[in-house]
Amino acid sequence: MAEYTDRLKTTSLSILLYLAVWKVLSLFIGREIILPSPEIVLVQIALLFSSGSVLHHILPTILRGLTGFFFSMILGIICGLAAGRSDRTRWFLNPLIISIRSIPVLSLILLAVIWFQTDLVPVFICFLVVFPLITGSVITGVKQVDPDLLEMARIYRKSRKEILKSIYFPSILPYISSGISSGLGLTWKSVVAAEVLAMPAHGMGTSMQTAQMQLDTAILFSWTVLVVLLSASFDLLILLGEKKLIGDYRGRRKGSTGRD
Repeated sequence: MAEYTDRLKTTSLSILLYLAVWKVLSLFIGREIILPSPEIVLVQIALLFSSGSVLHHILPTILRGLTGFFFSMILGIICGLAAGRSDRTRWFLNPLIISIRSIPVLSLILLAVIWFQTDLVPVFICFLVVFPLITGSVITGVKQVDPDLLEMARIYRKSRKEILKSIYFPSILPYISSGISSGLGLTWKSVVAAEVLAMPAHGMGTSMQTAQMQLDTAILFSWTVLVVLLSASFDLLILLGEKKLIGDYRGRRKGSTGRD
């Protein structure tokens, strides 16, 4: 509890310091079109919500991000398990993963705009950005499995399902959690960037691009702050879910050990 309180105080102090620096810089520059003050951005955020249209742009972005992230997580876990357990599979996947990591995101977005409808571009980009990260994390986790445990499982003729559940899953769980946490941060960056260029009918990136074309810097900052809050909210949800999942799993493991 004390650690949580100290963390909350430090984080709050950090945010206040950043806001103070932002305020001082806005006063020093003295031009709202270059850098609006924090209170002006806060008012604009309130106006966005009071207009009732803000959710029409936030919800589609969330849906696209979660869709792309879900497919990248599922396929990343499957490919990571396969590549971690088989050198041939890893060698086969390496050129694809290296290529995806090496191609600039901007190039991928421009190609996706040609290939897909505007609503699908952010989903596709999110998948390509997050998939290599999840896959790499799972491969690393699989490689950390103790070979002696696998040999013992084979001696006792454990099924593949039991080996996955009792040996591989505990090993890769922290790595999956780390990959998911990092992947979610990249999710919102990639989705919003794709929306800025693809400009679907509704989306946070579309609103940011519209504000930029109208030279409305306060609105642009407002949407940027909302993207940061969105990312922070999902990071918090992942952290809480991770603690609960690991706690429940350890509890079941202790209960199983106790019965044995």
